[in-house]
Amino acid sequence: MSELIVYKANELAVSRYDLTEQETKLILFCIGCINPSLSGMTIQERTVEFGYQEYAKYMGISNDLAYKNLTNSTRDLMNRSIELIYPVGDIERRIFNWAGLVEFNRKNQRVKLVFNEHLPPLLYQLKQFIKYNLEHVKSFKNKYSMRVYEWLLKELTQKKTRNANIKISIDDFKFMLMLENNYHEYKLLNHWVLKPIAKDLNTYSNMHVSITKHGRPADTLIFQCELDKLVEITTDVDSKVTKELGTAYNEPDPLISGLRKTLHDALTAKVQLSGFEAKFLSDMQSKYDLNGSFSWLTEKQLTTLRNILTKYGSL
Repeated sequence: MSELIVYKANELAVSRYDLTEQETKLILFCIGCINPSLSGMTIQERTVEFGYQEYAKYMGISNDLAYKNLTNSTRDLMNRSIELIYPVGDIERRIFNWAGLVEFNRKNQRVKLVFNEHLPPLLYQLKQFIKYNLEHVKSFKNKYSMRVYEWLLKELTQKKTRNANIKISIDDFKFMLMLENNYHEYKLLNHWVLKPIAKDLNTYSNMHVSITKHGRPADTLIFQCELDKLVEITTDVDSKVTKELGTAYNEPDPLISGLRKTLHDALTAKVQLSGFEAKFLSDMQSKYDLNGSFSWLTEKQLTTLRNILTKYGSL
């Protein structure tokens, strides 16, 4: 099997969900099999089908173990949810499951998984995303290693650098991993979560990391991370995929930067928006954060957005 490249929207990389190690590997394998240039709106585009032996070979395990892992993972996966948090706009959060359907075919020994209908904006036609080779992460042993790897990769990609010190409060870190009610002492968090994560990333991935704490008592984590020099930091999709997408990647960057500036100015009382303007801009940002672009804007919405931003000197 050829190498599998995983594409994920930044929102999905920092969303809240809790998967086991095997469930994570299954999801990533399926994501690597989809075509991110499609819309993902049809059932066929959201469907991934593969054989037990194909999965076993890629993961480096026996056929019997592959079947066992697939059976257990898919059964539990149907009850796993994703939670997206929106800091602005009318929608506070969205919660939905990963898969809408999983089928096992006894005759040809194949699995068919259909992604949830609400996932396309997070997996298809992406603008702000992370990209990595599944080979770099498929050997992780700890269930949280993948989440932290993706989060750090998102931070490095946004900074357009291969190495950086990335800070996060312990509360935010635990919130991201859904550990708010666990490991109240740093030494427990360090022993059961941080050390296993660092071991996984340093042993199996293309990322090297060391983790330190700050504060007395500790309230902040500092991840000193570096990607291998051969890794390409990219904020664009492969040229092959870009050609398939056509103009879908031509994001009007001044619009989102102007929108964010206007909302920030309103929050700091530099400008005073009307009720309609505040609601419209908040809604536009929420939809942009969900879809990763403004490709969905109607001509009327685009004109309204430009007029508001121009009015407040943000365009």
